[in-house]
Amino acid sequence: MKRNPGKKRKQQLIQVWSFDQTIKALPYLLEVIRSLRENYLAMQFANHRLTKIGQRLGRPDRSVFIAKQEAQMDSETASSKYNQDVAELESMGMFVASPGNGVVAIPFIEEEQLAWFILELYHEDHVVGWRYQSDPLDTRRAILPKHKGTT
Repeated sequence: MKRNPGKKRKQQLIQVWSFDQTIKALPYLLEVIRSLRENYLAMQFANHRLTKIGQRLGRPDRSVFIAKQEAQMDSETASSKYNQDVAELESMGMFVASPGNGVVAIPFIEEEQLAWFILELYHEDHVVGWRYQSDPLDTRRAILPKHKGTT
């Protein structure tokens, strides 16, 4: 069975990074990731508040309507800011692996295969390892001197 011969597959170009580029951009990346995490948590908190308000029994009074409206506005604001942070990282070819933990994957090429540096906001080294695209998400391989551009 042939695929649609007239249709071409859409190829997505990914900006790949070197270890040196990643380290140079680290101060900026950490600020974006910190903002991403804060906005993600704010969005989760506001959504949790909305759920709790919606679960209240009885007829809602004026204060419940006001609290619900405030929680909706907080959720929309945090969601918008979170989406802007995700878009910023994606525009640089990066993938948000765990927004709540501040974990981002940064693409690079290893042995002619797509691989990802793993950047963690709250780890002292920040760039904690790497993984191939085909590896499970929790895989962490050691950063070797060849990745750092040294031998």
